[in-house]
Amino acid sequence: MVKNNKREKIAFLAKEYRHLEAFHLPFMQLLQRKGYEVHAYAALDQSKANLAAEGFHCHDTPFHRNPFKLSYIRVLNELVKSFRQEEFCLVHVNTPVAGVLGRIAAQRAGRCPVIYTAHGFHFYSGAPLINWLIYYPIERLMARFTDFLITINREDFARARKFRVRKEAVYIPGVGVDVEKLNPYRRFENRTGFREALGIGAEDFVIVCVAELTANKNHLQLIEALDKVVKRVKHIQCLFVGSGENEGFLKELVSRKGLAGTVRFLGFRRDVPEILAASDVLVLLSKREGLPKALMEGMASGKPVVATEIRGNRDLILQGENGILVPIGDVRSTVAALEELAGDPQQQKTMGTKNLETIKGFSLNQISDRIELLYNKALSG
Repeated sequence: MVKNNKREKIAFLAKEYRHLEAFHLPFMQLLQRKGYEVHAYAALDQSKANLAAEGFHCHDTPFHRNPFKLSYIRVLNELVKSFRQEEFCLVHVNTPVAGVLGRIAAQRAGRCPVIYTAHGFHFYSGAPLINWLIYYPIERLMARFTDFLITINREDFARARKFRVRKEAVYIPGVGVDVEKLNPYRRFENRTGFREALGIGAEDFVIVCVAELTANKNHLQLIEALDKVVKRVKHIQCLFVGSGENEGFLKELVSRKGLAGTVRFLGFRRDVPEILAASDVLVLLSKREGLPKALMEGMASGKPVVATEIRGNRDLILQGENGILVPIGDVRSTVAALEELAGDPQQQKTMGTKNLETIKGFSLNQISDRIELLYNKALSG
């Protein structure tokens, strides 16, 4: 990277600090190692302390999911003021609201290269009409204030190529997954210990779902399926890893269906590799995804997956080879997929082995190399 003697600064923006920690920490560390001063702008949450401990400069910024809030006028003015003060040489924005406000602020504060990572456009094949009416024109307009637009799945890339981006729309498959950290062979001998720590029996068929407890992640479809599966599959456990606004509703539903002994809510966890090692299959039934990191982590753990047949998931899963894709809302297909895997340990192993090969193309090392090349390109002017 081309640098002056002056210690230059780079900004990362996202809706929440946990988004930056989960998806962009390796890239922030990469730039930090190269001598850049890295700043993070996001809404306050538990991940701020971790980013601050890494030496990043954190700016609490009240971004929200709702794209229409009068408070964003004040947020934008504060961003412009901060950007002018810090004089960033590069701004990397993420998530819709932070992406829009960050790009406008960068334009108003003084021209510097801007990268936007679209973690999954809100307009996509099968999306509600309202999404197309709101998000499509916004993203098309904001592309004019974007030097490099990163898309992480092929459907979004095909659309982004039609936008008038300042320099280039780029396809990079995801944010990468640490294959070595999730290596199942390194953890195989500890599998029994991991299960015991989680209170899981040796004979249990263990399903794990790593996802925020929100409507989009569609835990409801899995709960409805489990309500039927438990009647035919003995010794079954389902672990929900994550927290979110739907937690109370989902816990009440599980209790009402008599599944409290089957479905366990583990909350936000930092031992996801160990939980994956203790499981048999990863399930992700989201209604919308970009290129889900949780799915890739399950693949890197050598697990078969059951996922909804949507954009992003289709980039990772070939039906019947390394997992099973089911339609959104199709409880019957979900039940059939879970029962098929529960009754066939050899198929679990075959699909898991296929995933270990498939995931190599999405490894963190490969993705980091491509991101670094893009940073070099942006910073070289």
